[in-house]
Amino acid sequence: MLNQRRNWHDPISQLKGIGPKSSEKLNQLGIFTVKDLLFHFPFRYVNIQQRDLATVLDQEKINLVGTVVSPATVSYFGKRKNRLQFKMALSSQEVIQVVFFNQAYLAKQIHLGQKLAVYGKWQAKRQSLTAIKLISQSMQGQDYQAVYHLKQGISQNQLLRAIQFALNEYWEFIPEILPQSLNHKYQLLPLKEALKNLHFPTDIEHHRQGERKIIYQEFFLFQWRIQQASKDVRQEKGLSLKYDVNYLRQTIDQLAFELTDAQKQALNEICYDLLAPYPMLRLLQGEVGSGKTIVAFLACIAALSSGHQAAIMVPTEILAKQHYEGFISLFEPLARQTAYLVSGLKKTEKERIHQDLASGTIKLVIGTHALIQDQLKFNRLGLVIIDEQHRFGVGQRQALLAKAGSEYQLNILQMTATPIPRSLAMSLYGQMQVSTIDQLPAGRKRIITKVITADHMDKLYQKIRELLSLNQQIYYVLPFIEDSESLTEVESVSSIYQQLKEIFPDTSIGVLHGQMKKEDQESVMQAFSQDQLQILIATTMIEVGINVPNATMMVIHSAERFGLAQLHQLRGRVGRGLLQSYCYLVAKPTTEQAKERLNMMEQSQDGFELSQTDMKIRGMGDLLGRQQSGLPQFHYANLFEDQQILELARQDVIAILSHPQLISAQEYAELQQISQEVSIEI
Repeated sequence: MLNQRRNWHDPISQLKGIGPKSSEKLNQLGIFTVKDLLFHFPFRYVNIQQRDLATVLDQEKINLVGTVVSPATVSYFGKRKNRLQFKMALSSQEVIQVVFFNQAYLAKQIHLGQKLAVYGKWQAKRQSLTAIKLISQSMQGQDYQAVYHLKQGISQNQLLRAIQFALNEYWEFIPEILPQSLNHKYQLLPLKEALKNLHFPTDIEHHRQGERKIIYQEFFLFQWRIQQASKDVRQEKGLSLKYDVNYLRQTIDQLAFELTDAQKQALNEICYDLLAPYPMLRLLQGEVGSGKTIVAFLACIAALSSGHQAAIMVPTEILAKQHYEGFISLFEPLARQTAYLVSGLKKTEKERIHQDLASGTIKLVIGTHALIQDQLKFNRLGLVIIDEQHRFGVGQRQALLAKAGSEYQLNILQMTATPIPRSLAMSLYGQMQVSTIDQLPAGRKRIITKVITADHMDKLYQKIRELLSLNQQIYYVLPFIEDSESLTEVESVSSIYQQLKEIFPDTSIGVLHGQMKKEDQESVMQAFSQDQLQILIATTMIEVGINVPNATMMVIHSAERFGLAQLHQLRGRVGRGLLQSYCYLVAKPTTEQAKERLNMMEQSQDGFELSQTDMKIRGMGDLLGRQQSGLPQFHYANLFEDQQILELARQDVIAILSHPQLISAQEYAELQQISQEVSIEI
């Protein structure tokens, strides 16, 4: 047991040198306890190794260690300016001048004969150092100095002293979080040693060992939470849907197309879950255009054949309308049992749908946030499908799931077109089973993708004319809808509309953006889908699920401003039929990274490969949407770079949860308690 006199959950105000004002500043950084302080890691390190002056360049920042050989003197000039200077003898016997500007208070800390470490800018001609700071005693003898994110009012040295004091005074009270068997298995440092190495690294190897420990520990606790959640789900009371297998097979046989093997596999996995006594919690991920929607529709057919209702929630009214029309065109006999529910409907129509859902007359409802209204009641809801799941917040998803009441947990299928490798998906969504559709329908042609600059627009316009002459349609996508002082080079929807009307005067052109009224958006999208518009100028709101097979060209302006996953998602709006399709990326990349990203779009049409690269460049939270994804913000662990460690942690956690005797009862109990501090709400 830990000594109760000290605990790393003690407030930081108990540390020497941390008064009320400093506590307030640290609180603003999220530092409230000793533990918070110890886990406030540096964002970079400065090399403070002693250098041979003969190898130092003029104006280079270096660290020098020596003995003070002259008294520190202070000269004042102006109202507030001052200069502190003294001489220091180095170990090489060289004597140099050290000058501090506007730090007269340091004179009290500098004494004749004292050994000092000073960091500053070397003035080669004067053989002097324009000093920036004294290096604390705790840093001397180290090769690297930690640098922290701070608030005004707290210096780097103050924070380092506080961390040093915390390590010294709480050393015996820093608990070991990981089971000893795992520390031994991977030769990991004790946690206290790892913390010391990260704050006060003596060399690169010490830092690496500390980092390795924290990365594994972060992933282990993360996996403990989500694997425990998965275990809990399987112990909850679910609703087993005894669907009609023969009816489902007949429905599939009557489709005008053949399901791909990947679609069949995903549907089999979903149907297996629907029969289980515990609730289904599955993620269906796949390429743009891989046919996730038809798999979701068939899952609904299965649920309806069991005598239950199903609900599909999507992020936009346009997509809801498209799914609704797509479903009833494929399964016409079920049209009267299917409804489309969005906020834009007339009040009387919404009231009718509410009544029919409550009575059970309507079996399937497809809609937006309107599905989570408190007054909406279901008769026998058995399956919930959430399309583009990362676009909904956790609260919105939970509100829909609550429609089943408290008697049982609903069967849930979440869908995403942001594919990530299956092994990583299993680690991230540990409480969910993962189905992956990694195969496109037969006959799809590769989308020809080209990057062009603004001075080659004539070639683009020539291609547009060619496709218009073939009665094909074109998307023209822009990142913003209004001119902005800070983004003057980004062309607005209105200016592009005027340009295209001048270039193609006899062409019907429509405009679609988020500031339009819902009914106007609906009207424009319907006109485009019915081939009444030849060019649609739009913002990125069209990236989600819109299906117009006759649209064969996607033009994306300011393409360098988009991530790879979003570019690929937009590109996936074309190439949905048998016609050859094209994607033109109009860009002005100013960095090598932007050029590399666009070149990859030209070369690759593999959504998994592109999302991997996007992860590397932008991070996992940005790719999935951090607020929606529920991902914790790791200190050191990187979901892209450290996937191998993540997988090891996942396997170790699964082994322990399956066989608790692998660790001591005390270790198991402590892990259960500590893991609750990991924030995760996927």
